[in-house]
Amino acid sequence: MFKYSITKKQVYALVLESKKITYKPRQKNYSVKKIISKKELLYTYDSSLEKIIRTNFHLNSDLKILMESYLQIIFNKSKYPYIFGHLAQTLDGYIATESGESRYISSIDNLEHLHMLRAISDVVLVGSNTVKFDNPKLTTRLVKGPNPMRVVIDKNDTVKNSCNLLKNKDRKGFKIVSDKLKPNDENIFLLPLKKDEFRITDIISLLKSLGNKIIFIEGGGNIISHFYRKKFLHRLHLCISPILIGRGINSFIIDKDVKINEAKIKKISYIKMGKDILCNIKLPS
Repeated sequence: MFKYSITKKQVYALVLESKKITYKPRQKNYSVKKIISKKELLYTYDSSLEKIIRTNFHLNSDLKILMESYLQIIFNKSKYPYIFGHLAQTLDGYIATESGESRYISSIDNLEHLHMLRAISDVVLVGSNTVKFDNPKLTTRLVKGPNPMRVVIDKNDTVKNSCNLLKNKDRKGFKIVSDKLKPNDENIFLLPLKKDEFRITDIISLLKSLGNKIIFIEGGGNIISHFYRKKFLHRLHLCISPILIGRGINSFIIDKDVKINEAKIKKISYIKMGKDILCNIKLPS
Protein backbone atom coordinates (compact mmCIF):
# COMPACT_ATOMS: atom_id res chain seq x y z
CA MET A 1 0.00 0.00 0.00
CA PHE A 2 1.33 3.44 -0.97
CA LYS A 3 2.16 5.75 1.92
CA TYR A 4 3.11 9.43 1.88
CA SER A 5 6.26 10.83 3.41
CA ILE A 6 5.61 13.33 6.19
CA THR A 7 7.57 16.08 7.96
CA LYS A 8 7.47 17.24 11.57
CA LYS A 9 5.59 20.39 10.54
CA GLN A 10 2.96 18.22 8.86
CA VAL A 11 2.71 16.16 12.03
CA TYR A 12 2.06 19.40 13.92
CA ALA A 13 -0.69 20.33 11.43
CA LEU A 14 -2.39 16.95 11.94
CA VAL A 15 -2.14 17.32 15.72
CA LEU A 16 -3.75 20.77 15.60
CA GLU A 17 -6.54 19.35 13.43
CA SER A 18 -7.03 16.67 16.10
CA LYS A 19 -7.56 19.38 18.74
CA LYS A 20 -10.76 20.40 16.87
CA ILE A 21 -12.37 17.00 17.50
CA THR A 22 -14.70 16.70 20.49
CA TYR A 23 -13.59 14.02 22.94
CA LYS A 24 -16.28 11.43 23.74
CA PRO A 25 -15.79 9.28 26.89
CA ARG A 26 -17.11 6.06 25.32
CA GLN A 27 -15.32 6.48 22.01
CA LYS A 28 -12.22 4.32 21.62
CA ASN A 29 -10.83 5.20 18.18
CA TYR A 30 -10.43 8.61 16.59
CA SER A 31 -9.79 9.03 12.86
CA VAL A 32 -8.40 12.35 11.65
CA LYS A 33 -7.67 13.55 8.13
CA LYS A 34 -6.40 16.80 6.71
CA ILE A 35 -5.22 17.95 3.29
CA ILE A 36 -1.68 19.28 3.64
CA SER A 37 0.42 20.33 0.64
CA LYS A 38 -2.15 18.67 -1.65
CA LYS A 39 -1.88 15.37 0.25
CA GLU A 40 -4.85 13.92 2.12
CA LEU A 41 -3.17 12.64 5.28
CA LEU A 42 -5.11 10.48 7.69
CA TYR A 43 -4.53 8.39 10.81
CA THR A 44 -6.47 6.45 13.46
CA TYR A 45 -5.64 6.71 17.16
CA ASP A 46 -6.66 4.20 19.83
CA SER A 47 -7.31 6.10 23.07
CA SER A 48 -7.29 2.92 25.18
CA LEU A 49 -3.89 1.82 23.93
CA GLU A 50 -2.73 5.46 23.66
CA LYS A 51 -1.19 4.62 20.29
CA ILE A 52 -1.58 5.39 16.59
CA ILE A 53 -2.83 2.17 14.98
CA ARG A 54 -3.24 3.19 11.33
CA THR A 55 -1.86 5.84 8.93
CA ASN A 56 -1.55 6.48 5.22
CA PHE A 57 1.89 8.03 5.74
CA HIS A 58 5.30 6.93 6.98
CA LEU A 59 6.31 7.82 10.54
CA ASN A 60 9.76 7.00 11.86
CA SER A 61 9.83 5.85 15.48
CA ASP A 62 10.83 9.26 16.89
CA LEU A 63 8.06 11.13 15.04
CA LYS A 64 5.50 8.48 15.98
CA ILE A 65 6.31 8.73 19.70
CA LEU A 66 6.29 12.55 19.45
CA MET A 67 2.91 12.62 17.72
CA GLU A 68 1.47 10.15 20.23
CA SER A 69 2.68 12.33 23.10
CA TYR A 70 0.37 15.13 21.87
CA LEU A 71 -2.57 12.82 21.13
CA GLN A 72 -2.36 11.31 24.63
CA ILE A 73 -3.11 14.80 25.94
CA ILE A 74 -5.79 15.71 23.38
CA PHE A 75 -7.67 12.38 23.55
CA ASN A 76 -7.21 11.85 27.29
CA LYS A 77 -9.78 9.85 29.23
CA SER A 78 -10.06 12.20 32.22
CA LYS A 79 -13.54 13.22 33.39
CA TYR A 80 -12.17 16.45 34.83
CA PRO A 81 -9.83 18.99 33.27
CA TYR A 82 -6.70 17.16 32.12
CA ILE A 83 -3.64 18.60 33.87
CA PHE A 84 -0.08 18.08 32.72
CA GLY A 85 3.26 19.76 33.27
CA HIS A 86 6.60 20.32 31.57
CA LEU A 87 10.01 20.89 33.13
CA ALA A 88 13.46 21.22 31.58
CA GLN A 89 16.26 20.19 33.92
CA THR A 90 20.01 19.62 33.92
CA LEU A 91 21.59 16.17 34.29
CA ASP A 92 22.04 16.87 37.99
CA GLY A 93 18.37 17.71 38.51
CA TYR A 94 18.16 21.52 38.48
CA ILE A 95 15.72 23.72 36.56
CA ALA A 96 17.66 26.94 37.19
CA THR A 97 20.81 28.33 38.76
CA GLU A 98 20.70 29.58 42.35
CA SER A 99 20.06 33.10 41.03
CA GLY A 100 17.03 31.86 39.06
CA GLU A 101 18.55 31.84 35.55
CA SER A 102 16.95 29.13 33.39
CA ARG A 103 16.95 30.46 29.82
CA TYR A 104 17.66 28.25 28.07
CA ILE A 105 18.48 24.91 29.64
CA SER A 106 16.88 22.89 26.86
CA SER A 107 17.53 22.85 23.10
CA ILE A 108 15.57 24.62 20.36
CA ASP A 109 13.92 21.25 19.60
CA ASN A 110 12.40 21.16 23.08
CA LEU A 111 11.44 24.83 22.93
CA GLU A 112 9.51 24.09 19.75
CA HIS A 113 7.88 21.15 21.51
CA LEU A 114 7.00 23.45 24.41
CA HIS A 115 5.24 25.86 22.02
CA MET A 116 3.32 22.94 20.51
CA LEU A 117 2.17 21.92 23.99
CA ARG A 118 0.85 25.47 24.43
CA ALA A 119 -0.99 25.22 21.11
CA ILE A 120 -2.92 22.09 22.15
CA SER A 121 -3.70 23.44 25.62
CA ASP A 122 -6.66 25.60 26.61
CA VAL A 123 -4.77 27.40 29.38
CA VAL A 124 -1.14 27.68 30.49
CA LEU A 125 -0.56 28.13 34.21
CA VAL A 126 2.65 29.49 35.79
CA GLY A 127 3.81 30.84 39.13
CA SER A 128 4.79 34.43 39.86
CA ASN A 129 8.49 33.59 40.23
CA THR A 130 8.57 32.16 36.71
CA VAL A 131 7.22 35.47 35.42
CA LYS A 132 9.62 37.58 37.52
CA PHE A 133 12.75 35.62 36.52
CA ASP A 134 11.98 34.70 32.89
CA ASN A 135 9.23 37.15 31.83
CA PRO A 136 7.84 34.58 29.33
CA LYS A 137 5.34 35.42 26.60
CA LEU A 138 3.78 31.92 26.74
CA THR A 139 2.68 32.25 23.10
CA THR A 140 2.99 29.78 20.22
CA ARG A 141 5.30 31.88 18.07
CA LEU A 142 7.55 28.91 17.12
CA VAL A 143 4.67 26.84 15.69
CA LYS A 144 1.49 27.53 13.73
CA GLY A 145 -1.12 27.24 16.44
CA PRO A 146 -3.48 29.37 18.58
CA ASN A 147 -2.22 31.15 21.67
CA PRO A 148 -3.74 29.67 24.84
CA MET A 149 -5.20 31.54 27.76
CA ARG A 150 -2.31 32.40 30.12
CA VAL A 151 -2.67 32.60 33.90
CA VAL A 152 -0.12 33.45 36.58
CA ILE A 153 -0.73 32.46 40.21
CA ASP A 154 0.14 35.67 42.07
CA LYS A 155 -1.51 35.69 45.49
CA ASN A 156 0.06 38.99 46.61
CA ASP A 157 -0.47 40.77 43.26
CA THR A 158 3.26 41.41 42.72
CA VAL A 159 3.42 40.74 38.98
CA LYS A 160 3.39 43.96 36.98
CA ASN A 161 0.93 44.50 34.14
CA SER A 162 3.88 45.42 31.92
CA CYS A 163 5.15 41.81 31.88
CA ASN A 164 5.04 39.94 28.57
CA LEU A 165 2.38 37.49 29.71
CA LEU A 166 -0.14 40.27 30.43
CA LYS A 167 0.65 42.92 27.83
CA ASN A 168 0.17 40.71 24.74
CA LYS A 169 -2.38 42.21 22.34
CA ASP A 170 -4.52 39.05 22.31
CA ARG A 171 -5.72 39.93 25.86
CA LYS A 172 -5.51 36.32 27.03
CA GLY A 173 -3.23 37.01 30.02
CA PHE A 174 -4.64 36.93 33.58
CA LYS A 175 -3.61 36.81 37.24
CA ILE A 176 -5.09 34.91 40.18
CA VAL A 177 -4.70 36.96 43.36
CA SER A 178 -6.01 36.84 46.91
CA ASP A 179 -9.60 38.02 47.34
CA LYS A 180 -8.44 40.04 50.33
CA LEU A 181 -6.69 42.52 48.02
CA LYS A 182 -9.71 43.40 45.87
CA PRO A 183 -7.84 45.01 42.94
CA ASN A 184 -9.83 46.65 40.14
CA ASP A 185 -7.91 45.39 37.12
CA GLU A 186 -9.94 43.56 34.46
CA ASN A 187 -7.33 40.84 33.99
CA ILE A 188 -7.58 39.49 37.55
CA PHE A 189 -9.43 36.59 39.15
CA LEU A 190 -9.94 36.55 42.92
CA LEU A 191 -9.72 33.41 45.05
CA PRO A 192 -9.60 32.89 48.84
CA LEU A 193 -6.45 31.75 50.61
CA LYS A 194 -6.28 28.90 53.09
CA LYS A 195 -3.14 28.73 55.23
CA ASP A 196 -1.63 31.42 52.99
CA GLU A 197 -2.05 29.49 49.73
CA PHE A 198 -4.74 28.84 47.15
CA ARG A 199 -6.55 25.52 47.21
CA ILE A 200 -5.79 23.54 44.07
CA THR A 201 -9.45 22.59 43.79
CA ASP A 202 -10.41 26.30 43.69
CA ILE A 203 -7.91 26.97 40.89
CA ILE A 204 -9.14 23.98 38.88
CA SER A 205 -12.81 24.92 39.41
CA LEU A 206 -12.11 28.47 38.23
CA LEU A 207 -10.30 27.36 35.07
CA LYS A 208 -12.94 24.71 34.37
CA SER A 209 -15.75 27.27 34.70
CA LEU A 210 -14.06 29.28 31.94
CA GLY A 211 -14.34 26.31 29.56
CA ASN A 212 -10.79 25.03 29.88
CA LYS A 213 -10.47 21.26 29.38
CA ILE A 214 -6.67 20.94 29.09
CA ILE A 215 -4.56 22.74 31.70
CA PHE A 216 -0.82 23.00 31.06
CA ILE A 217 1.40 23.87 34.05
CA GLU A 218 4.58 25.22 32.51
CA GLY A 219 6.42 26.19 35.68
CA GLY A 220 7.93 26.49 37.99
CA GLY A 221 9.00 23.49 39.96
CA ASN A 222 7.11 24.53 43.11
CA ILE A 223 3.71 24.60 41.41
CA ILE A 224 4.26 21.39 39.44
CA SER A 225 5.51 19.66 42.60
CA HIS A 226 2.46 20.93 44.53
CA PHE A 227 0.00 19.57 41.94
CA TYR A 228 1.99 16.30 41.83
CA ARG A 229 2.00 15.85 45.63
CA LYS A 230 -1.78 16.40 45.74
CA LYS A 231 -2.27 13.89 42.87
CA PHE A 232 -3.80 16.39 40.44
CA LEU A 233 -1.10 15.96 37.78
CA HIS A 234 -2.00 13.43 35.08
CA ARG A 235 1.18 13.59 33.00
CA LEU A 236 4.63 15.14 33.07
CA HIS A 237 6.98 15.95 30.22
CA LEU A 238 10.46 16.08 31.75
CA CYS A 239 13.23 17.26 29.44
CA ILE A 240 16.74 16.28 30.53
CA SER A 241 19.53 18.36 29.01
CA PRO A 242 23.26 17.48 28.95
CA ILE A 243 24.24 20.28 31.34
CA LEU A 244 25.84 20.16 34.79
CA ILE A 245 25.65 23.20 37.06
CA GLY A 246 26.43 21.69 40.49
CA ARG A 247 23.98 23.83 42.46
CA GLY A 248 20.66 25.43 41.72
CA ILE A 249 16.89 25.20 42.08
CA ASN A 250 15.58 21.64 42.29
CA SER A 251 13.07 20.44 39.71
CA PHE A 252 10.96 18.57 42.28
CA ILE A 253 10.11 19.26 45.90
CA ILE A 254 8.59 16.25 47.66
CA ASP A 255 8.27 16.89 51.38
CA LYS A 256 8.13 13.30 52.62
CA ASP A 257 10.26 10.16 52.68
CA VAL A 258 9.67 7.97 49.64
CA LYS A 259 10.61 4.31 49.27
CA ILE A 260 12.39 3.32 46.06
CA ASN A 261 9.65 0.87 45.06
CA GLU A 262 7.02 3.60 45.49
CA ALA A 263 9.02 6.04 43.36
CA LYS A 264 9.22 3.89 40.22
CA ILE A 265 7.35 5.16 37.15
CA LYS A 266 5.12 2.53 35.57
CA LYS A 267 4.44 4.08 32.16
CA ILE A 268 7.05 6.18 30.39
CA SER A 269 8.32 6.78 26.86
CA TYR A 270 11.43 8.62 25.67
CA ILE A 271 11.76 11.11 22.84
CA LYS A 272 15.07 12.40 21.50
CA MET A 273 15.01 16.17 21.02
CA GLY A 274 18.32 17.38 19.63
CA LYS A 275 20.81 16.73 22.41
CA ASP A 276 18.02 16.44 24.99
CA ILE A 277 15.92 13.47 26.08
CA LEU A 278 12.24 14.06 26.83
CA CYS A 279 10.63 11.69 29.33
CA ASN A 280 6.87 11.40 28.69
CA ILE A 281 5.58 10.20 32.06
CA LYS A 282 2.03 9.05 32.74
CA LEU A 283 1.28 9.56 36.42
CA PRO A 284 -1.15 7.56 38.56
CA SER A 285 -4.43 9.40 39.06
